[in-house]
Amino acid sequence: MNRMKRIVACLVLAASTSAYAVAVDGVIGSGEYASTQVLKAGVFTLYWQVQGDVIHIGIEATAAGWVALGFDPGTVMANSDIVMFVVGADGSCVASDQWSSGVMGPHRPDVDLGGTSDVLACAGRRIGDRVVVEFTRRLTTGDRFDKPVSLAAPMKVMWATGSVAATTVKHDRAGTARVSFGGSK
Repeated sequence: MNRMKRIVACLVLAASTSAYAVAVDGVIGSGEYASTQVLKAGVFTLYWQVQGDVIHIGIEATAAGWVALGFDPGTVMANSDIVMFVVGADGSCVASDQWSSGVMGPHRPDVDLGGTSDVLACAGRRIGDRVVVEFTRRLTTGDRFDKPVSLAAPMKVMWATGSVAATTVKHDRAGTARVSFGGSK
C-alpha cells in the first residue's frame, strides 16, 4: 500500500508540473496547448506551448498539399527560417528545415547549406482538405540557418500552404502575422 501511495504521489506531481501535456501525435486536443492564434480564419491556425528550452507547435490548415511556417522573415522571404511539412493520407509527416536566402527564395534545406535539421519531432494527419501538423524544436537551435524563437517580444512569422505535396511548387496562399510566443492567448 505504501508503494501505491508513492506512485499516486508521483503521478500527481508530474501532472501538476505541466498544465499542458503536448503529445506530438498529429491530433490537437482541447487544452493541449497554452496558446493559440488564428493567422487566417478558416485557413491557418497556430498553437504553441513552451516547455523549458523547447517549443511545441501545432498547425491546423486548409491545404491540399504542403504547409509551412517561417520565423522572423526579413523583406518578404529574405533571411527567413522556414519549416515545411508534407503530410500523407496515411498520417506520415515529413519536415524540412529550410533557409530562404532571397526576397522570393530560393529556400533550401539547412543541411544542404551546411546547417542542421532541427525539427526534434513531427506528426501529422490529413482529413480531406484539413491538415494537422505538430512539431517540436528548441527555442534556440545553435544553427546559423535558424532564428531563435523570441519569448520577450512579439515575433513576425509567415505562413503558407501549397496546392500539391511537392514543396518545389509555389504556395497558393500565404501571409504574415506577429505572434507573442512568450504569452498566452
